[in-house]
Amino acid sequence: MKLKILPESFITTGLNISNSNNCLLCSTVLNKYKEKILETPEGCLFKITFENVILELKTIEYVNCIEFTAPKDTIIIPNSIYDNLFIDWDGEYYIDIDIFIPPQATKVVFKIENREIFNKDDVKSFLEMGIDKKYKFLQLGQKVKIDTIGMVVKELEPYEICFINNTDLEVEFDIPVIEPPPPAPPPLPPLKETIVNSIVDNEEVRLTRHELRQKRLDYYNKI
Repeated sequence: MKLKILPESFITTGLNISNSNNCLLCSTVLNKYKEKILETPEGCLFKITFENVILELKTIEYVNCIEFTAPKDTIIIPNSIYDNLFIDWDGEYYIDIDIFIPPQATKVVFKIENREIFNKDDVKSFLEMGIDKKYKFLQLGQKVKIDTIGMVVKELEPYEICFINNTDLEVEFDIPVIEPPPPAPPPLPPLKETIVNSIVDNEEVRLTRHELRQKRLDYYNKI
């Protein structure tokens, strides 16, 4: 089934799908997959495939439909996914769409991009609540952003794409290693001490009156 693809700016209802994996689909998709959707109360996803003729590249993304209110034969997706599909912002393009039902996640390991998350009192609850609001599923390698905290899905079980709703996740963190700062250079000697040493050195080479007189006599004897 082919649908015309549009970015999120075409949403007219004020619905926000930015930086998520949500989308709006037309009612045609609902009518086609209605029985399958009803058979899977845990929910389903949609696999969208775009073939870039110019780049000779086929890209695949997965989306979660939150409303079947898009215009006829149309899908509206977040700008981030639009970019991932390598679609030109000018022109009219179409994607292939099919229903997809992944398993529920049993384990997720996040690679933390900053340490701000560890300032939270309950990291696990904060993470689960934040993801539940924006994501119905996760993919291996997917970038996830909760508030200002960025993470990457480093490990995911039992499959490379899984539902994370209605699941008590086993959450782990790949904490970044912070290298210790390099040792400080040794302090420079005090300036005052250097000046004193210089004065002392000059005094050591100072000639006596007798030595000066002898040097003068030696000079005139040579003339």
